[in-house]
Amino acid sequence: MTASIETTTAATQAPTTGTTPVVGAGEEFARLHPTALEVGPNVRNEVVTESPSFRNLVASIIEHGVLQTISAVRDGETVTVIDGQQRTLAAIEAGAESVPVLIRTAASKAKDREIERLTQQVVANDRRIGLTEGQRAKAVTDMLELGLSVPRIAKAVQVKRETVKAAGAAGRSQTAICALDAGQLTLDQAAIVAVFDAEGDTAAVEKLLGVARYDFRWTAQRLLEDRAVRKARAAAGAPYVERGLTVLEEEPAYGGPYLRADDLVTVDGDAVTDAVIEAAAGHWAVWLSKEDQFTLTATGAVIEEDSIDWDTEGDPEATPDEGLHHHKDITAAEVWVPEYFTADPDGAGVKPGPILAAALAEPAADVDPADAEAVARAAEQKRLAAEAAAKEAERAARRRTKALNVASPAATVVRKEFVSKFLTRKTLPKGAAKWITDTLVDEPGLLTQNKASQYLAELLGVTVAEPTTTLYGDWKERAARDALAPVIDKASDSRAQVIALAQILAAYEARMSGTGKDWWKRVGGSNQDNYLGLLAEQGYELTPVEQVAAGAMTPEQAYDALREESVTD
Repeated sequence: MTASIETTTAATQAPTTGTTPVVGAGEEFARLHPTALEVGPNVRNEVVTESPSFRNLVASIIEHGVLQTISAVRDGETVTVIDGQQRTLAAIEAGAESVPVLIRTAASKAKDREIERLTQQVVANDRRIGLTEGQRAKAVTDMLELGLSVPRIAKAVQVKRETVKAAGAAGRSQTAICALDAGQLTLDQAAIVAVFDAEGDTAAVEKLLGVARYDFRWTAQRLLEDRAVRKARAAAGAPYVERGLTVLEEEPAYGGPYLRADDLVTVDGDAVTDAVIEAAAGHWAVWLSKEDQFTLTATGAVIEEDSIDWDTEGDPEATPDEGLHHHKDITAAEVWVPEYFTADPDGAGVKPGPILAAALAEPAADVDPADAEAVARAAEQKRLAAEAAAKEAERAARRRTKALNVASPAATVVRKEFVSKFLTRKTLPKGAAKWITDTLVDEPGLLTQNKASQYLAELLGVTVAEPTTTLYGDWKERAARDALAPVIDKASDSRAQVIALAQILAAYEARMSGTGKDWWKRVGGSNQDNYLGLLAEQGYELTPVEQVAAGAMTPEQAYDALREESVTD
């Protein structure tokens, strides 16, 4: 029954050297065809040959052969596997020509043979110590540095390419490796930490290692976007630095040492102009914030956003409503808008204007009603103080809006990632069918608006080809539907139901993130709470900005929450 290709036997414990296998007394090493082995009883009483781990083992043997020697006993002409049951079966399926086998002589008594088999199989399985996740990641990193491509590594170690990329990134950071091995981070999270660690951003690394796991992705995305904004702000601030001004990294808070130029006047009582600031640049600071700016393409004239007929977007032949501009005639861009501050009014040659002076002054003491002039002064001070309070309330609302607008893109990225992963499922989750029915009864036209097909293609990972000729009208929607058609055709009935759910989620997502950074503002009939509520039921943790959209938080509460979990602390 045996068909030995190569055999080494030994009668003593003396090891051999070189490439010859080391064997002990009563042992022999052989390379045998896997079908020559008898797969006998095993404490692992079932091998699921369709399981991912078994399929990966087959793929590994096809690629590398059997790397770990199979342990067996010989009883006459029969060689029975003791340790290596799955390797043997997988080698047969892989069509391996030979496998390495270390063969011992079986005990003479059947009872002793059975005791030996059970003992060895339990011990062999219990004492295997696998690689840690960190060790695997470091190995992948080393392979990448040796020049192996991601596809080659993925094939060699039987993992997805995305896993190789994540492992390759994580393995470059000892901090990430340690957190991975400690179970503190997943592989994807470790890869993100490694990016910040490689750039020496210890504050970001500490922040990420300290957040709750469900907050990790949201915090990481905010850190990534905050870093990009800071770099862009520093670049935009370079001309101001050359003029002698200080570029602020944070917007000054009301009541702090910095006073706004808008609230100040010169010592002569005149408005603070660019010339005044330029003359004492060393005493001034500038805060730069990004704002959307719309201009007429033909003239460069700045226009208001609400003067644009947004219904004309994508349709050059459309006629805009009276008094409004066609979308094709405008250019949109984000620009850095400066706001000037000083912490040294005397050095800057300025003083508080009447409104700020009234806000800073002590309230008027009891005034004699008979003193008309004093009564008038007190009334004016009260009026100016109220005006100052209203002005600051308006600025506070603007700060909240800006903060939520800044936070919304990060939330969109994380939410889309969750939805895309959620939609890879093959069957609907419990309760989803009823949710679909309720939603479509409530909003029968939901799927025909908001560029839903384009967002559906994005969430399902379907590539939409760009047209080779100029098309008018809603050609992007038509192109998306064309790309989706074969995906739907190939879907099983249960998968098609998931795609139906995906259509609704895509329409809601288009309604939200497709409208700009201020999607968090609750608009009548938007039903954002229906969409976000379903995601929350499926395990998605709503961010503060999303809780405003869902009606679970006020903008004020969300702003406070964002400040409490500031990524720049």
